[in-house]
Amino acid sequence: MNLQRPRKFIVLVIVTLFMISPFLITTTTSQTPPTDLSSMSIALYYGSSTSTNSRTSMQFMFSWMNASVDVLYASDISDGDLSDYDMIAVPGGWAGTYNVDLAGTGITEIRNFVRDGGAFFGVCAGAYFGCDKLLWEGGVLEYPLNLFEGFGIGPVEEIAAWPNRAMTEIIINQTSPLIDLSGEPVNHTVMYFGGPWFDIAGKEGIHSLATYAANNESAMIAFEYEDGRVFLSGPHPEAEEDSDRDNVVGWDNAFDDFGSEWDMMLKVSLWLLENSGSETTSPTNNSGSERTSPTSTNPEEPFNLNPIVIIGGISFGTIIIALVLIKRP
Repeated sequence: MNLQRPRKFIVLVIVTLFMISPFLITTTTSQTPPTDLSSMSIALYYGSSTSTNSRTSMQFMFSWMNASVDVLYASDISDGDLSDYDMIAVPGGWAGTYNVDLAGTGITEIRNFVRDGGAFFGVCAGAYFGCDKLLWEGGVLEYPLNLFEGFGIGPVEEIAAWPNRAMTEIIINQTSPLIDLSGEPVNHTVMYFGGPWFDIAGKEGIHSLATYAANNESAMIAFEYEDGRVFLSGPHPEAEEDSDRDNVVGWDNAFDDFGSEWDMMLKVSLWLLENSGSETTSPTNNSGSERTSPTSTNPEEPFNLNPIVIIGGISFGTIIIALVLIKRP
């Protein structure tokens, strides 16, 4: 009986399995995209002139997204505490006072935090605070944080003269190449209270996510700032006019509006924090030691075999077995 033929058949089967094995192994590195902000830490700025309503709405909005939210004061930021967080959120209020309270070290800490991979979420006064220049009621002001190298211009007189507030329509950029907003409605009706529109003409890398229907200018913008990411909004998407889930009973409940911008803000926040978890080292703190974000200070990563190494080992063993079978008498 010829034993060579079945032996050759076995070798053929083994070699075939060796050839297709890379396609049978699912790598352990694939991950499901996140659907909320679980494991993310957000620093919510509390200044002497921050709006209680805006700050509270932000806190409950980010908590709804399953983020961990802590209130930070100007002194905390100046002391380097931002290194413990993935994002800083700056609510409405009065941006000029933000500059005074955070002057010098605080502003430098925020800028370096974003530069080194952190995220910045600014609404109304928080958006003005992130601009290089303001055009406010005809007067030009220069601001030092300078995340957006352009003008924030307000108030939008076509909507409401300061200090009046109103509900306003914004047109969503459903084809944004930066953030997938295709599932958003064509427009949202949002509470407006003196916030800016953004002059992005000729600005590369600045993406308009929404425009005011009143003047067709950018109401919300997003962009990268070195290794970090920034979102600025003139109106107040954190306010829930038809719901109490923002835990506010003040100015937002003075209006009737069916709908919410929180789902859209979740999409924006997921983009802002898309790269969080990678190691980012901030400038030295007051003691001179480097600060590294907690997302990168975990103990050594568990040992995981690279799928390529696994495939290589299987392939080598397969070849050895095939050679032994061929050479056996």
